Amino acid sequence: MKYAVFTFDGYGLAIANRLRAEGRDVVVGQVSDRALVCSELEQNMAEEPESEKERRLGPFDGVLPKVPAAELVEKVRKHADNWFVFSDLNHLFRVTEGLRETGCPGIYPTEEDYLLEIDRERAKDFVAENYPSVKVGQKKGFSKAAQAKRFLKGSEEMWVLKGLAEDARTVVPDVEDLDLAHGQVLDALGQHSEEYEGAGFILELLIPNAIELTPQKIYLDGNPVATCMCIENKPLGAGNVGPMTDCAQDLVFRTEMDDPINAIAFPPAVDEMAKQRQGLFYWDASLLINPRTGGVFFGEFCANRVGYNCLYTEIALCGSASGYFEALAQGKDPYPIGSVAGSCRLFNLNRDGAGAPMAGGTVDYKPRVEEGLWLKDVRKQGRRLVSAGYCDAIGVITGAGNSVGEAAKRLYKRVDEFSFEGAFYRPHFDFVSREYRSSMINRLNYGLQRSFYKIGFGLD
Repeated sequence: MKYAVFTFDGYGLAIANRLRAEGRDVVVGQVSDRALVCSELEQNMAEEPESEKERRLGPFDGVLPKVPAAELVEKVRKHADNWFVFSDLNHLFRVTEGLRETGCPGIYPTEEDYLLEIDRERAKDFVAENYPSVKVGQKKGFSKAAQAKRFLKGSEEMWVLKGLAEDARTVVPDVEDLDLAHGQVLDALGQHSEEYEGAGFILELLIPNAIELTPQKIYLDGNPVATCMCIENKPLGAGNVGPMTDCAQDLVFRTEMDDPINAIAFPPAVDEMAKQRQGLFYWDASLLINPRTGGVFFGEFCANRVGYNCLYTEIALCGSASGYFEALAQGKDPYPIGSVAGSCRLFNLNRDGAGAPMAGGTVDYKPRVEEGLWLKDVRKQGRRLVSAGYCDAIGVITGAGNSVGEAAKRLYKRVDEFSFEGAFYRPHFDFVSREYRSSMINRLNYGLQRSFYKIGFGLD
């Protein structure tokens, strides 16, 4: 197949780069105008500054050819044979909706999908109505930081801050003192008021010491194809401390359709929704489990989009990007039995004078690292590969094996052979640690003890 990769802010560029390395014909279509990826909730967001737009469009300059997204839409529409349409995030619903009628396999998100991800109240209402085994945590909606300040002043509970805009940062208090926990939320609201007040935000009751598991299910033309489990470490620092990230480490493995965790995460309403869709339909639900009571609470959806780092790790599990997508396009489960894969994100925490990620740092690595390397924020400068200075992740490195220990060993051998001055990442011991309650291994074991799933791989 030929691959049409659509992106706004570069999430799909690592996938395009890997597909080209595998010898596939790939065209990248990038969206220039931010208004094209805004939902009805985001119409009041400030315009994108020209300097920000220039940085956003910079990654993979000189590495991958990129064309305007509208140009690629027309190219696929006129010559629809053998194309796979990859929408890297669900905010591309306006961009790729006109390609659904071509019949090309691919991912075609809708605005409803996007809203179920970013509109936390809409998502919780959907869960309350359709997920009989999942509880919806108490929540409060706000439009202004001052309202939240008054609410917290009279509250004896801890709360998680979640903005409704796509890029708004989630703040999970990491202290046990109530006043300090409230202070972290209020500080974020004070420092980033535009980020939260532009589309509104919610405060969600914090579940202490929650066990987070994220099952995923993939459909083709409404028919279930595959399920897997992703266990993420989201905080920046080892031991799950520090600010939240998209994903700092993760662990991915195959599950079976009839595993109990999938009955919880994918009730009949999800199957019915999938039947209305053409092409691939991805659905995952973050489940937060209270370890004291066993109650399962809803966290968030990735609604009809792939996850990151999860997709890189899924592909590492399957062996190749082209093999992964082409199996799914034929309605075949791409995940092998008896294997597990993991990832580690490499962060660029260096900042320039304006507070943006430092650009121009040299990126280098041994050739054998390429098999597990997913570059993100890079561009060509002469003959050198350097940081582009847009996002805080230089790339992600993956590894797979017949046990968690083997996958981690392969992953971190590649990390050791990657060079970017000042790169920050969570270390090897943290990947396989049992020393803290929320570690990936402890959460994996928790699911096994609850008989949520079975595994065919080892732990050590």
